[in-house]
Amino acid sequence: MTLKSIIMTASLLLMSQLSFALSLDDAQAKGLLGENASGYLEMTPRGNEEAKTLMTDINAKRKEKYQSIAIKQKTDLKSIEKIAGEKITAKLKTGEFYKDANGQWHKK
Repeated sequence: MTLKSIIMTASLLLMSQLSFALSLDDAQAKGLLGENASGYLEMTPRGNEEAKTLMTDINAKRKEKYQSIAIKQKTDLKSIEKIAGEKITAKLKTGEFYKDANGQWHKK
């Protein structure tokens, strides 16, 4: 194999991996991730490592946003998380999962 063909093969493999990356919509539709009452994603019993990676990334971004809102509104983070959880859960599509404040999973 020439260097050019190795580079092309590696590029194609990389692009194919990116096209198969799990999206939040896919993860929720497949029942891998659900929302919890605190405004964060949580793995359902069906979850896998790819879903866990996605969850960790999105939850970090959500927490940063929630903290920013809490600072602006001069309130505690827990209050913002609770409100976010309520809003997110209300917007879930039929068939998506959420965990209530008592820790029970439900399917919308």
